[in-house]
Amino acid sequence: MKKTSRWIACAAAAGVMTVVVAGPAQAAPTVQALWNMDAVPAMVDSAGGDNNGTTSAIAMRQGAYDFNGSTSIATVQHKPNLNPGGSNIKVEARINVDTPPAPGETYDIIRKGTSVTSTGYYKIELKGKTGGGMNAACIFKDGNKVVGQAIGSIPSRTWVTITCTKTATSVTLVAGATRTTARTVGAIANTAPVYVGGKGDGTDVFDGMMDYASITIG
Repeated sequence: MKKTSRWIACAAAAGVMTVVVAGPAQAAPTVQALWNMDAVPAMVDSAGGDNNGTTSAIAMRQGAYDFNGSTSIATVQHKPNLNPGGSNIKVEARINVDTPPAPGETYDIIRKGTSVTSTGYYKIELKGKTGGGMNAACIFKDGNKVVGQAIGSIPSRTWVTITCTKTATSVTLVAGATRTTARTVGAIANTAPVYVGGKGDGTDVFDGMMDYASITIG
């Protein structure tokens, strides 16, 4: 009998228990911001994370926020609890698009940071397709410039929930269908505000209604 086989046999006979030590565990998911978008001018955070926002040029329509496609924006000032660092993150919004972006143009739904932010950023955006229609995209970029994204088509003029999730090994979009991209995106941590419904500089402004958005980390 080989030495290894004898050790296994003896250990089993003696009732020896082998303990496998797992790697670092992820923190339990925590909803850091939950905006129900049922009143203006304040965009109230119902999650208890004190991430209230302010609105500009946003009206109410059918109990939801109505973004006008040109000047509407909601802004939430930076807090560390809106950065995932190396943890998992889920960003979600429920929207109803009035007019899809033109081919090659984009609407920002939720974003924290931009493509030139050195410590990473994340966003949900809509992009117009050639021939009509649009895609939703989940985009996550870490401080080492590694980008993970998942993209899929969504309809206009109907309510749809877009869920973007980044884990240690993948980026997933759920918007009716599910699309997952295998990608290892590292830590994201910046000091930018969270902008809802636009880029924050007057561009990429959403045209339609939004009645819910949230950020969950862990």
